[in-house]
Amino acid sequence: MIRRTNCAERLQVLILGQDPEIGALVRATLEDLGITGSCSSPDSTAASEILANHHFDGIILDCADPEWSREMLKKLRTGQSNCQSPVIAIVNSVTDVRAVQKSGVDLTICKPISRDTITSQLRRAFDAMQSEHLRYFRYPVSQAVSVGTKTDDQASARLLNVSQDGLALWLKTSRRLEGAVILTFDLPSIEPYRIEARGEIAWCDADGRIGIKIVHMPEEARRRYGEWLDVLHSQLEFRKLIQEVSQSKPPRGNF
Repeated sequence: MIRRTNCAERLQVLILGQDPEIGALVRATLEDLGITGSCSSPDSTAASEILANHHFDGIILDCADPEWSREMLKKLRTGQSNCQSPVIAIVNSVTDVRAVQKSGVDLTICKPISRDTITSQLRRAFDAMQSEHLRYFRYPVSQAVSVGTKTDDQASARLLNVSQDGLALWLKTSRRLEGAVILTFDLPSIEPYRIEARGEIAWCDADGRIGIKIVHMPEEARRRYGEWLDVLHSQLEFRKLIQEVSQSKPPRGNF
């Protein structure tokens, strides 16, 4: 499967809470650990919109207001974007920790908090956040794929991106797909390997783009698919390294 390289700078973390001082402390601690992709939201309406439209590799939730935190946890775990994202809850002496954990919290930090206590739990959650990043991350591709249902003929489409648990494609016809689908495509290789998998439609748009969650893939196909994702990941890391090196070079003078 995909190698777990240190990608702290690429992690996206959401800070949910109504105390600006705690939010500032958490953000500063994240930056100390190299996690610069963080944002915060103290407003319930804005937070709900963010959770519905954006994916985060980890979420830190201040549970000072029990009703507000329960609402946020419910939106987290019932929505599609962040239902598997690791959640760290900041609790106090009167918080019902057991109820919070049953609501979908992975780790807790007890007040009074400090950079040390936040850092300790973030380090414990780091592997889970990195796994979530790699699970959700889409690698851009462009290749042929066939998609259809058990009762309909398969239609020609184009893969747009792939991830561990899903993919997006562009359907070349105006045909509308819903529910369970069957996918067939060849992995690019000197000796191409045909992948056949079952999936479910997660979303679609008016331009023919469709998001599909992979429901089942045979064991050997899953292994080879994972190896392909490894290759795509290595290629992406190499391109980023080349870009960083080129940007760090001083401009060449005129002779």
